[in-house]
This record gives sequence, C-alpha cells and structure tokens, in this order.
Amino acid sequence: MFRIASTEWERLDKEIMRMKESDQARIVLSAEVVPTDDKVNLEKELRQASLNLSDICEFEADVHEDHGALVCEKAVDDGISDVVRDSINRMNALGTLYVAGFQAEVYRNDELITLIFGDSYRATAILPHESGRSLVVLQLEFTI
Repeated sequence: MFRIASTEWERLDKEIMRMKESDQARIVLSAEVVPTDDKVNLEKELRQASLNLSDICEFEADVHEDHGALVCEKAVDDGISDVVRDSINRMNALGTLYVAGFQAEVYRNDELITLIFGDSYRATAILPHESGRSLVVLQLEFTI
C-alpha cells in the first residue's frame, strides 16, 4: 500500500496531540548544517539562516570549524511537524547551507513523548503506542 508522504506527518501530529492531551508541547530542534561550498562564510550564513527562520522559531547558531548547528526551543499547541518540516526545508532552500542531520525532541511538561531524527530527505519518529506497551516508528519524507 502506498501513502502520500504528508499522511505520515499528519499521523505524527495526531499522535502527539493525543499524548500531550490538553498540555502545551515543547519542541527542541537541533540541526547540523554544512556549507554547500568551501567559499561560504559559515558564520555569516548561520546568522542569516537564523534571521530567515525567526518566524518559525528563534534559532541560536553555533559555529565549528567545518560545520555549524542551529538550535531552537519552542512551545507549541499544535502543528509540531510543521516546525520540523518548515525549518529543514527552509534551511536547505537558502542554497548556501545543507542540513546534514537533525534531531527534534517533543516534550509534554518534562516528559519526552516523541523523538524525531533524520537528514534533508527522510526522518524517523519514535513514539509510544497508544497502549503504552510498544513503540511506534514512523518513516517520514520531506517534500517541497
């Protein structure tokens, strides 16, 4: 059976809404980015990316020798998958940076309820099954 990629993202949102109940969820997103070209001023591009993404989440930039990291934390009521998808897609759309990998943690209060990790093409989400007896693993794809 084939499913449209967005169906799994919608399923992820429904599961997170179920788990967080009436509480607000908090997402912590960390993306490792690399420059697309050796001539790119990484520090400048990370600052610019942080500004370009400020409407999604307030990202802090961390520069290393050959790569950088963009990290944000945001409280959300719904649309958690939008924060992840929009952030990764827009980081890649800048053209000067490429997301080599990312990790997102979703919390209800101080309890970790979902872990999402991946790269620019695919993501994997791990969350507890409704019964609480097993884990659910969702394979997610980034589409433009």
